[in-house]
Amino acid sequence: MPETEFENTVTEPRKLHIGGKIPHPEWEIFNALENPAVDHVGDAKDLSRFEDGIFESVYASHVLEHFDYNGELAEVLKEWTRVLMPKGKLYISVPDMEVLCRLYLDHERFDAALRFGIMRMMFGGHLDKYDYHYVGFNLELLRDWLMLVGFTEIWKMESFGLFDDTSELLLGGERISLNLLAIKDP
Repeated sequence: MPETEFENTVTEPRKLHIGGKIPHPEWEIFNALENPAVDHVGDAKDLSRFEDGIFESVYASHVLEHFDYNGELAEVLKEWTRVLMPKGKLYISVPDMEVLCRLYLDHERFDAALRFGIMRMMFGGHLDKYDYHYVGFNLELLRDWLMLVGFTEIWKMESFGLFDDTSELLLGGERISLNLLAIKDP
């Protein structure tokens, strides 16, 4: 659906799924790569096409790790926060480095091929220019970045149940994603 149709037809609160690939009737999909399910193509650092406070929810599943610590990360989080309405929900799912490191070191349960797969979860699959991870997160670090951009209500979630995606991914019976929900201050 062209972007102008969203502006003219959507009157109920909007929801943005950054990095999504699978359509969902309640969510607009924003991705760097074109795909029939993608409503908005662009860089997740630049949401200037959207007004301030236009979305009730923003969801980014395994996207944040694609930005560096040297300014990009703070800019991205500020931009995602800008488009959220007051009391809006920011859902973030990232690879949980503590879990992945523990799994990578488990030579009894995982052979070399599976450990290589775990390493790709840490550093990206390197399938295209967008599939590289520049940063890693644990609970404290991600919470600190969210607090840096002004969030005060932050909760760790087991999974979000919004999509069948990486927030639900298990490896060896363990959830490999760190899932945080942050509420924008009024």
